[in-house]
Amino acid sequence: MIHIHNLRKQFGPQVVFEGASAHIPPHTRVGLVGPNGSGKTTLFRMLIGEEHIDEGSLVISKGARVGYLKQEVWNNPERSILAEVLAGFPELQALEQSLIELENAMATNHDAELIERYGKLRQKFEALGGYAIEHEAKRILSGIGFRPVQFVQPLHTFSGGWMMRVALAKLLLSKPDILLLDEPTNHLDLESVVWLESFLMDYPGTIVLTTHDQVFMQSIAERILEISLHQLHTYIGDFESYAEQKAVKREQLEAQFKNQQKKIEQTERFIERFRYKATKARQVQSRIKMLEKMERVKVENDAPRVMKFRLPQPERSGIDVLQLRSVEKRYGDKLVYRNLDFHLARGEKVALVGPNGAGKSTLLKIVAGVLPIEDGERLYGHNVTVEYYAQHQLEILNPAATIFEEISSVTGHLLPEQRRTLIGAFLFTGDDIFKPVSVLSGGEKARVALAKMLGRPANLLVMDEPTNHLDILSRQILEDALADYEGTLLFISHDRAFINAIASKVVEVVDGRLTIFPGTYDDYVWRKQMASAPAPLTATALEADKASAAVNKKEERRLRAERVQQKSRELRPFKQRLIELEREISRLEQEKAELLAAVCDPQIIANKDVYPQKLRRQREVEIQLEKFLEEWTEISERVEQVEAAFEK
Repeated sequence: MIHIHNLRKQFGPQVVFEGASAHIPPHTRVGLVGPNGSGKTTLFRMLIGEEHIDEGSLVISKGARVGYLKQEVWNNPERSILAEVLAGFPELQALEQSLIELENAMATNHDAELIERYGKLRQKFEALGGYAIEHEAKRILSGIGFRPVQFVQPLHTFSGGWMMRVALAKLLLSKPDILLLDEPTNHLDLESVVWLESFLMDYPGTIVLTTHDQVFMQSIAERILEISLHQLHTYIGDFESYAEQKAVKREQLEAQFKNQQKKIEQTERFIERFRYKATKARQVQSRIKMLEKMERVKVENDAPRVMKFRLPQPERSGIDVLQLRSVEKRYGDKLVYRNLDFHLARGEKVALVGPNGAGKSTLLKIVAGVLPIEDGERLYGHNVTVEYYAQHQLEILNPAATIFEEISSVTGHLLPEQRRTLIGAFLFTGDDIFKPVSVLSGGEKARVALAKMLGRPANLLVMDEPTNHLDILSRQILEDALADYEGTLLFISHDRAFINAIASKVVEVVDGRLTIFPGTYDDYVWRKQMASAPAPLTATALEADKASAAVNKKEERRLRAERVQQKSRELRPFKQRLIELEREISRLEQEKAELLAAVCDPQIIANKDVYPQKLRRQREVEIQLEKFLEEWTEISERVEQVEAAFEK
């Protein structure tokens, strides 16, 4: 489907790719990973032909359609969002218009030629999926957060984030053979992220995506393509498997690097010692040439090391931080909340979840005090200070100020050394701190805004999608900071891993009503699933079942015995094979651990005969282990299917 060979790409002195090669088979879901600036977006642009390659080749299967989510330029802002999504099918739209014209003509003219032409056009329209395409468009728009009443609203009435959702819906509906997604969850709420995840799991084509949402990546990707040291490296398996494989690979490279450096130092000492000794001239020249020809082991320089810094803690508030009593909120004629009661206690960390349009952001603004209420009471507790974080925080940064000046403007209580440490904790190091805000990326501006907020935090933080624009490392920094935060936190996030790490309580918002679920997001999902499970039989129903079963207990016992025997016969070969596989998997895992220790042993690395054998055997073990694990999974699923069939 996609074949990349010996790719080279350079922007001025900056090399992005150098001899990079990879192959992406058809119908696979690939996660593209790499540090910021490593070339992920550049690779996407080369795949769609918007960026040329300097050397090498990039081949896409003949006739394959490539779709890429990018910022759209809307030619007709008055067009409804449904019409815009369907605009990707001009042939169908032209056919539909022709059918409408023919229907109008046939109302007064029953000419056989018109009827025959109408029949042929209608047959073609149906064959192209004309009647199903609008239904699918509405399904996709609903999935990514649009309400049915919004389908007919013009494009210009929506914000930039919602316009990106329209572009995403248009792309998904077109169903390209190769779907390229660059941070597709950035403008989605949690419900929409979960829907998109489900949609992509069933997508028939090839998917290449990059995302900072690790849960989303773990669910979608079945292989990982990593950009590292200007090369492309393929890892078979999901994101967690990739992380494990990479850790093993890094250990091996570090061992090889350490051994090579030792050998280089010894050789350089020999050269320096005997450089001017005539009797050693030939040996010195031989070693100089050996060093020149030596292929140096490269160890990737990981992302910047996160500085450990305990953020300042806020002043202690009273036990009751916030109380909403019988609050009513409207937007014109639209009622959002009526008789709303809500309470926040000191130290609580609460995540709001729920469908789009349910009122989550409205509740945040009410709590933050930035939105008036029509009725009821909004009461803050003793010594409560409030800080509200949303995307507008990025817009109110001073573009003329440097990073250091902008953060220093609210952290005068810190010593200069503490201020620099705070800035460093948010990944700004060296001369970067003197960059003006105007040249920063969205992610860098978000880090500046967060550093300002957390450098002198209020004791009630209200945050709307704080992880937007942040890469994985920046999210981890924010997560660590909020985990240590001793104040009260109310937030919305579409990042499930972030909610799990931070929240002590989840509040579901649906149709203006709040339902409280103690615990993490996973706890919330589990409770929702339990609530939707079939209800157990009542005592009366159980007694009726017992009375009915007593009619022919003897026959029932005979049938049950036969089913048990049949079930045992069918399961026996599967369970026997599972025992054999578990034995083999255990043996191979033990051998894998021994081989890993061996290939990291400097003495074995130095042995030119033994080391390649160990590496070769390690790869053989990994392949065999993966094969056995796949077979074990397949057989386990088959056992579950057989057992489920006998339970019916």
